[in-house]
Amino acid sequence: MTQAPSPATSASRPPLAARGTDLEQLGRETWDVLIVGGGIVGCGALLDAASRGLRAALIEQDDVAVGTSSRSSRLIHGGLRYLEQFHVGLVREALHERARLLELAPHLVRLERFLFPLYGRPVITRSFFQAGLTLYDLLGSAKSGGRHHHLSVEGALEVAPGLHRPGLQGAMLYSDGMEDDARYTLAVLRTARREGGLAVTRVRAVHALREGERIAGATVRDELTGAEFDVRATTVLDATGVWGSRPDRPFGGERATFNVLPSRGTHIVVPRERIPVKTGVTIRVPGKVAFMVPWPRHWVIGTTDEPFKGPVDRPSASGAEVDKILAALNGAFDANVTRADIVGTFAGLRPLIAPSGASSTVKVSREHKVAVEDRGLVRISGGKYTTYRLMARDAIDAVLGDDAKDRPSGTAELPIIGAAPRAELDALAARLAHEPGMDAEAAQSLVDRHGTEAVEVLAMGRGRDLVRPLVAGHPFLEAEVAWAAERELAMALDDIMTRRMRLSMTLPDRGAGIAPRVAELVGGVLGWGAERRASEVTGYLEGAHREFDVPA
Repeated sequence: MTQAPSPATSASRPPLAARGTDLEQLGRETWDVLIVGGGIVGCGALLDAASRGLRAALIEQDDVAVGTSSRSSRLIHGGLRYLEQFHVGLVREALHERARLLELAPHLVRLERFLFPLYGRPVITRSFFQAGLTLYDLLGSAKSGGRHHHLSVEGALEVAPGLHRPGLQGAMLYSDGMEDDARYTLAVLRTARREGGLAVTRVRAVHALREGERIAGATVRDELTGAEFDVRATTVLDATGVWGSRPDRPFGGERATFNVLPSRGTHIVVPRERIPVKTGVTIRVPGKVAFMVPWPRHWVIGTTDEPFKGPVDRPSASGAEVDKILAALNGAFDANVTRADIVGTFAGLRPLIAPSGASSTVKVSREHKVAVEDRGLVRISGGKYTTYRLMARDAIDAVLGDDAKDRPSGTAELPIIGAAPRAELDALAARLAHEPGMDAEAAQSLVDRHGTEAVEVLAMGRGRDLVRPLVAGHPFLEAEVAWAAERELAMALDDIMTRRMRLSMTLPDRGAGIAPRVAELVGGVLGWGAERRASEVTGYLEGAHREFDVPA
């Protein structure tokens, strides 16, 4: 294995010129590992490989986190329901990682209090869930989030006045982590690039490149130009997630050692004021739990867990799943929430590892699997977002084989780009709130998404007269659009509206009112003419309505 290249300096170059240089390097070099897939596991693997000094490159056929990694419940958690399935090791592992991510990325991961209402026979109900949450505390939750505690019926109603009262026996209050999943994935990738990894989006793996019986890289296609070329690598890491379930996948066909079973999870997005509650809420439903997760100005509520056999690209919610979530929500609250209250929906596919022919995903383990399937090919799938760093470590260990013990992972102590101690981030937000054109909400929002880089985003905005709201009455700046196109690998309206700024599922019009302005700002960075800007707006809105509207 050779030494990794020095960190990229592409931030100072025009984005398309920098991408051209990266493509040239991608085809010219021979890499220690070529990672296919730009979700959280692939991006984590790139960072892990770079932390060990490997020459590592990543390709993604679309945008960073375009699939599962931008469509989660927004939780960084141990998984309470896994205790009922006796996956104690998985919960312990996830809680330890939760604590670590709170330290490595405090701008993107934070603790939230969650209310767990109790119904049923008083003694039995309280004893059962008391035991579960006590075990949750002992496995690691108490260390990073404090111990859970009991609330009386009156205390529960003070936190959540609309709780369904018949049979209510009080509640428990505990802590779990939440995040912006798409921005976290992006931050991991940008950290990997800073550490010397190479990453290029809109590059598709067409088929494996073979030398005799060994996989020696991949033939890839630049999706912007259609040009195909070979990328040579000692090992290919397939981190394509649910795309690994496709029969036409470029790697791991006849010799595949495990099956990927996609499971669809759907969420609805409801304005916060529609359900006045002071904390997040864990809702008990038959066989699992659902969550009301606090999101700025909204609740993210879900999720379902249904086997999925359709196309894996850009899934959308089904009407039946939305009805199921509404039924669970209205069973927990006397709120009578209807489809008219929902401002958006989204669906994501989990890449679960399951035996062939499995019909239910509720009890399928979220543990991950790494397999060396061919000479030169490693595959990884399964797992859960919270444990992505461990998945990435295990995958690169498999890439290195016997050399892994001499080149250990360095990600356990490697802060994610934009990170700083929570006190410093709070002080930064307070300082930026006094800047011209800013207020407390806009400053806090900017720091929550960009961390210490908020200063640079604001400086860019000052220089280009973009320190103004992108959406009237909302804390998003026009400067963030230019920053995303110039520094965050965004190359389309969808990249910015859906994953950089998370507006597609929260604006009822899917952003139709601001899409032309966003296209103008992006076009100024990427050189779009009037015709390209118009086609971007049209294409974005068609896709956004299909993916995020409330289904019939």
